[in-house]
Amino acid sequence: FFLYLPFSVGHGPNLPSKAFEGKSRVGNYGDKIMESDYHVGRVLDALKDANIDDNTIVVYASDNGPTGDEFRNWSALGIPDMGSPGPFRGALGAASEGSVRTFCFIRWPGHVKPDTKSYAMFSAMDFLPTFAAILGRNLPDDRPIDGVDQTKVLTGESATGARESLLSFVGGDLVAAR
Repeated sequence: FFLYLPFSVGHGPNLPSKAFEGKSRVGNYGDKIMESDYHVGRVLDALKDANIDDNTIVVYASDNGPTGDEFRNWSALGIPDMGSPGPFRGALGAASEGSVRTFCFIRWPGHVKPDTKSYAMFSAMDFLPTFAAILGRNLPDDRPIDGVDQTKVLTGESATGARESLLSFVGGDLVAAR
């Protein structure tokens, strides 16, 4: 089976449900992160209850960096009520690392070693060919597929992966090439 479950966490307005309002002590953004964590936990519990948690790939990823200063809100404690690009410059809509470098957690028991990190160039476009390869399925040949099989990154067999380049667009404009 395939389940795609998008959360609106991090997208304004940051309005947590009443059950999570004020729980993080750092504002609505933190409350929404806690709420997302709760729901991901429910999905993981359901996989365990169905006895398929050891045979299921779980991916938790973001599609872009945080919103920029123009969307900054402040919590009652004076803490920015928004995400952070960490040590990287830029935010959503920019061509810099703070916009295009995002996190991704992948859980695949027996294949992805716990507590490992990768800095391989990996795009959301790579999930289709990677999952097809894992399942032994062929990709459609009636259209171009922009992704590449990154199974060896997941299994730790490759530190750099199969991607040689990556283009970044903001809307229809090419803004960066790596």
